[in-house]
Amino acid sequence: MLNSLHIENIAVIQRAEVDFAPGLNVLTGETGAGKSIVIDALGAALGGRTSRELLRSGADHALVTACFDLGEAEDWCRENGVDTEDGELLLQRRLSGDGKSSARVNGIPVTASQLRELGSLLLDIHGQNDGRQLLDERRHGMYLDRFGVPEGILEAYRQAYEAYRGVQAEVNRLQMDDEEKERLEETLRHRVEELDRAKIVPGEEGELSARRDLLRHAEKLTEQLDAAYQALYGDETSAVSLCGEGEYAARRGAAWSPDLEETAEKIHSARLVLEDAAERIREKQSELDFSPEEYDR
Repeated sequence: MLNSLHIENIAVIQRAEVDFAPGLNVLTGETGAGKSIVIDALGAALGGRTSRELLRSGADHALVTACFDLGEAEDWCRENGVDTEDGELLLQRRLSGDGKSSARVNGIPVTASQLRELGSLLLDIHGQNDGRQLLDERRHGMYLDRFGVPEGILEAYRQAYEAYRGVQAEVNRLQMDDEEKERLEETLRHRVEELDRAKIVPGEEGELSARRDLLRHAEKLTEQLDAAYQALYGDETSAVSLCGEGEYAARRGAAWSPDLEETAEKIHSARLVLEDAAERIREKQSELDFSPEEYDR
């Protein structure tokens, strides 16, 4: 039941309070008195469409608050986390001058669609061009269930029907015809044969992916290995050659400054390291065996 309605800055109404009593309540008045404005305000509180035209001229916002008994909305409130300890619902819709709106139920922010869903459980506004809830096919099952059917019997039926559907699905699964069985068997046999021919081993995907990436960049890798080998060992100005010259010069200098002998040894060690690195690069070059056919495969 609708208990009260508070309106601020809706159309020509600056502020109004409307209280409702049990039984029939009638709003009367001549044309232009604001009866339809009250209905529009109530529709906004129930999640109906709003526009800035509803806002009173000169006001920066409008507010509609409707107070209802909990009624049939208990399940909705529980599912949406709305507290209803006092058995009442306070629906509030605030409209801004920029056309935006916000909604709350018992102080909890909700979306307009949530508010419409809740509103359909609390009130049915209908007029010359409005559909009634009785025409909403989604509610027909609920009407039938509530028409003289005790909740205990209805719940027992639900459980029995779900169990029946589960058994029926299992029966359908077991009653697969022979042709379908043969098709499934043939498909599975073919897949097993493919897997056997592939001779898949654990870790193979990672190895193949690494090899594929190597083949994809084979040309660039070859170029870089050639450049590295040439820089280390391949020509007269390579690092190994220059180290050899540096070692020779240091050893000659040691004839006049003996402490240079230690430096010459360090240069010699560096040259050996560079020669080893050059040899590793040469071995890597010899291992390269790329072909477009392997990459395609």
